[in-house]
Amino acid sequence: MKISRKQSCIALALLFILSTGFKIFGENDEDINKKHEEDTAAKEEQKIFGPRNGLNIRLTLDQCIKRALTYNPELEIADYSIQGAKEKKIEADHFGTPIFDYEYDLGPAPKDASDAFHSFFSGDLTVFNKMKVGVGVPIHTFGKVKTGKELAETGIVAERERKEIKKSEIVLQVKQLYYGILLAREVGHLLKSAYEGLGKEIQKREDQGGTDPSELLKLKLFRAELEKRKEEGDKREILAKEAMSVQLGIDEADRFDIMSDRLRPETPTMSNYDVYRQSALANRSDLKLLDLGYHAKEKQLQLESRLMSPNLAFGGFLELGRAKGITGLKNTDDFNNPFNYTRAGVGFQLKGQLDFHSSLSKVRQLRSELYKIDVQRQLAEDGVELEVKEAFLEVRNTKLDMERAEEGGKLSRQLLFLTQSNMDIGIAESKDLIDALSAFLQTRGQYFESVFNYNVAVAKLENKTGQMPE
Repeated sequence: MKISRKQSCIALALLFILSTGFKIFGENDEDINKKHEEDTAAKEEQKIFGPRNGLNIRLTLDQCIKRALTYNPELEIADYSIQGAKEKKIEADHFGTPIFDYEYDLGPAPKDASDAFHSFFSGDLTVFNKMKVGVGVPIHTFGKVKTGKELAETGIVAERERKEIKKSEIVLQVKQLYYGILLAREVGHLLKSAYEGLGKEIQKREDQGGTDPSELLKLKLFRAELEKRKEEGDKREILAKEAMSVQLGIDEADRFDIMSDRLRPETPTMSNYDVYRQSALANRSDLKLLDLGYHAKEKQLQLESRLMSPNLAFGGFLELGRAKGITGLKNTDDFNNPFNYTRAGVGFQLKGQLDFHSSLSKVRQLRSELYKIDVQRQLAEDGVELEVKEAFLEVRNTKLDMERAEEGGKLSRQLLFLTQSNMDIGIAESKDLIDALSAFLQTRGQYFESVFNYNVAVAKLENKTGQMPE
């Protein structure tokens, strides 16, 4: 199966094996903000793939969403589908429009009509020109055209709802990528600060001397591991930004970056479960599509029932035939002359076809499909309620995880500070520092991971309840 560039970028960017990060040796937020000015992932990207000479585009989350809803290629595809559905309605709306038929024939004809066989095969021939033009105007179809137009209009509305589903999916993907870029950036900067802080500690011990070589080796091995994890984080940030560029329809020559530098929890105004449930049942486009499908089957059933009724039309025709040199004709008037004539006429036409066996079978099939959609609609409502429950509980649980991770980070920071103080007065070993540092890495990383999970959970809840940004 061939995978598009967009699909591969999104898949790679969202496959986050969430790294952990930390603020080393009591750094404050101001120190971290200064480090955020150095985007190492962007520098790495330019080093590997070369500089981009186009525009430098920096967008907030809201700006990313608005741009994606304007320039995303998948929405352009949806617009073409809507236009196709509109053309089907135009095709169905032919009531009262003249319909033209024309025919022109050119071929040999025997000159002697009384002995046509011998004349034809002996080569005694002339040229026969025949032309016929007809025009008809539908007058009454006994409701078939009207039902067809209503069915086509339902198709237009259905394509618009499919576009709304695609827009909702795009909004969720943009938010996931945006928070993913922030997560990778937080991790990268924190790992960088840890790497630099650990390097200073190693340099300090080497300058002072007297440190056990094995202790120094342990610190250097730990620093090498931090460097490896930082490079992996840079790769994830590059992939996430590339995937976001595809979602936003940004040209490959342009350089894209997000406006924010910090990963912070969203602050939605939460309501009780029943509010979200009612919103989902009222706004979910997939439920609306099932309603439209039911309505379309009703119209198909109505149309099939009316196909046995005739069509009434008014029309006329003009028919000309010319062949020079024809002899042996018994009929000399233009209307009966088969080779030289001018005919015209006007009148009404009542035309239809009666096939009760086939028509009644199709009607029964459509009724069965109608009942099936009705059952599917009821099951879909149950499924939507379950999805909303799951999303609602996910927001609640991820928020609790975030609060626990924040508290754990405070405790591990205190442990790291005490261990560092003990190292300074000589009552702690390098192993103690590495253990404290690892604990802080884990808790700090869990905090950023929990913020990412919480923000994505909020975005999914909005998606499941059919909420779209204004």
